[in-house]
Amino acid sequence: MLITTDKSVMDTFKKHVIIIISLIFIAIFSIILLLFLNLKNSYNDNALIDTLGKQRSVTQIMTKNSLYIYEFKTSINSNSNPSTNTKNYNKVSTAIQELKESRDEFDKQYNSIIKGYVVVDNRTISLKGDLKELEPFIDGSKALWPEFKESIDILIDENSDVGRVNGAMRYIKDNNEKLFMHSNNITNSVIDYYRHRSLTLFYIFLFVAISVLILLTYFFVYDYKNLFEPLSALYKTSSGVNANEANIDNQTLVHPLNGDIIPVKPEVQAIFNRLKGLVVLIENLNKNVPFKEILQYIFDSFSDYIPYTYIGVALIENDRKTIKASYGVTGKYHENLPKRFLGYRAELKNTSLERIVDTGEERVINDLEEYVKGKPLKEYNRILLEEGIRSSITFPLKNNIETVGIIFFSSNKKNVYQKDHIEFLKTLANSITMSLEKDIFVDDMIVSSTLALAVLTEDRDPDTGGHLKRMTIYSKAIAEILSRQDKYKDIIDIEYISSIERFSPLHDIGKVAIRDDILLKPAKLTKEEFEIMKSHTTYGGDVLRQADENLKKKGRSIFKMGIEIAEGHHEKWDGTGYPRGKKGEDIPLSARIVAIADVFDALTSKRPYKRAFTFEESVDILKEGAGKHFDPYIMNVFIENIDEIKMIYNDFKEQNIL
Repeated sequence: MLITTDKSVMDTFKKHVIIIISLIFIAIFSIILLLFLNLKNSYNDNALIDTLGKQRSVTQIMTKNSLYIYEFKTSINSNSNPSTNTKNYNKVSTAIQELKESRDEFDKQYNSIIKGYVVVDNRTISLKGDLKELEPFIDGSKALWPEFKESIDILIDENSDVGRVNGAMRYIKDNNEKLFMHSNNITNSVIDYYRHRSLTLFYIFLFVAISVLILLTYFFVYDYKNLFEPLSALYKTSSGVNANEANIDNQTLVHPLNGDIIPVKPEVQAIFNRLKGLVVLIENLNKNVPFKEILQYIFDSFSDYIPYTYIGVALIENDRKTIKASYGVTGKYHENLPKRFLGYRAELKNTSLERIVDTGEERVINDLEEYVKGKPLKEYNRILLEEGIRSSITFPLKNNIETVGIIFFSSNKKNVYQKDHIEFLKTLANSITMSLEKDIFVDDMIVSSTLALAVLTEDRDPDTGGHLKRMTIYSKAIAEILSRQDKYKDIIDIEYISSIERFSPLHDIGKVAIRDDILLKPAKLTKEEFEIMKSHTTYGGDVLRQADENLKKKGRSIFKMGIEIAEGHHEKWDGTGYPRGKKGEDIPLSARIVAIADVFDALTSKRPYKRAFTFEESVDILKEGAGKHFDPYIMNVFIENIDEIKMIYNDFKEQNIL
């Protein structure tokens, strides 16, 4: 019965894996398609708008040259000095040539526009989607251009008499502004059409992203529940023979047939304790216990049987070239090791770690001091030796596709790891991989999907391009600097810094709810418009809070800091900020950090309504806000470590992403 049930669960799980993979491919394909369409449309739109914009400028060029030619011809009749006329002859010849070219260019585009297309760089771009809205302006041009063109021809013609020249110039003067306005209206109408089309593509993209996110979240939650519960039942069944009748503390076991009390040998007791530990571990995995707690449970539960004094987990980064020390648990022997080690990055190339990743085989070092003899001492080995590590077993953390990280079981003693240790630790490593998949990578998927919405918000306003990336790096840098200060060293650890890096880009996610006419307005907002703009903080907090509440129903919670940042990054130290007028340390620390990073990047970046302030100017403005807008302590630390910030700023400048 149990096998059948488990098979049913696994069959369902396999089907759902296929669905999940299909959804991911659909999402990727949709995103690529929409991006391609957007890029293509953007290229055509810009080329089209540039061409139509030239049509407006050509009208002014024609008028300017017509006037110059007319004045020259008039002067010929009144000026008796032939040398003066000779001097101006070359200029008027140039004006005539320009007028002919402008006339021909305007006429070419005019004839194509009335037919429903525009020629750009030998490419034909259709105006059919906008043709109905263009009809009044095209009709206006039809009423003016033929006679306007004829008037230009009269001016150019050397044989035209004075009366015709005067009439032609009079017509041009009277109608050039009208012709310009018709051309201008055509351009503006096309711009409005394509803005509307871009907005439609944005909403399609948003719908696809949200739909895929909802479906993926559902299937992941469903499958983890229905995969791990049968596994838990299987472990309980396999380890439960007389397990309920075992009294490990009293070192006795009840005979299953006659009920006799049987003394339990230490070896048997150890086996029962290990099985009990594995059962609880599986149950914890099934209950969505956070990964850090899982790792701590493993350390506490099995250290009596396995000689380790430190467990470390390093995750392979997206580039597949580097590995980052991400988690670590220890006892009394290596209290400083996690602080020194976590966050450390190392290259995989030409190391024994690379071989572990490539081969999927464990590595045993029973004497670390002997292992590094005669070799260049790598930084991470130096740290391990300084903190008392003398031996270790290292396993790859593999899912069904690839190696995602490495786990280190390390000891402060030499020559302690035996063959039976390796087999048991392989089991733990597999459990840890499942927990990673369930906790970290699912969380990353959810956060990444949410971040995609924040990026979409930024894409609505191209003038802020790169803002999310830059202020994220600034926020992380400020947090790292604060972690070295006595005031915050116990609060800001590697996990806090990682959370700042993960959630600071979500600070303006609420702007997805703000109308384009307010969000993209180039001028100063009205009082009413600013009130609407301010609401992006509460919108953002509500969106993330709702997402977190839904996750809490499944035993997860990941958006706490994201909510703090979204709601609090516009609060001010003196209480004059919004949305709730919080002041001082009532404002969450994460929001106070992000506020400085956000404003600093805004100051140092160019906008349509302002120039980019210099680094020094921006720092001076921030200083003025200390104790008013910004936390004075954090601002003081920021200024004291300004060289670190300037290095980041200079990197952005060199990369031309300011």
